[in-house]
Amino acid sequence: MRSDIFILGIMMVVIGPVLTAAAASSCLFTILSGNIFACANDLPVFIGGGALFVTGIITCLVGVIMPEPYARPRPPSSTTTTTPTGQVTCKKCGRVNSFGLFACPFCGERAS
Repeated sequence: MRSDIFILGIMMVVIGPVLTAAAASSCLFTILSGNIFACANDLPVFIGGGALFVTGIITCLVGVIMPEPYARPRPPSSTTTTTPTGQVTCKKCGRVNSFGLFACPFCGERAS
């Protein structure tokens, strides 16, 4: 969970300046072409890129500082038991399964 948030923040930190640079260059080219007021269309992209950059930095910090969520312990298996030798005893039919399968080959009971 932490790494997902951190990677999302890194992606925003990279995309933000790219958007800002694209809007700035577009605005510069429209000014150089003689149309000064056409730069107003690039202003929201310029501001949005900066906001994305700042949000990305905050998201990265949250991903680093945030504690890892606790994993709940799994309940004990109700259909099979494992012996120290690696054999599985089916609780439904009582036969020993040493094949390492996910289901008892004798009665078909699935191990959970």
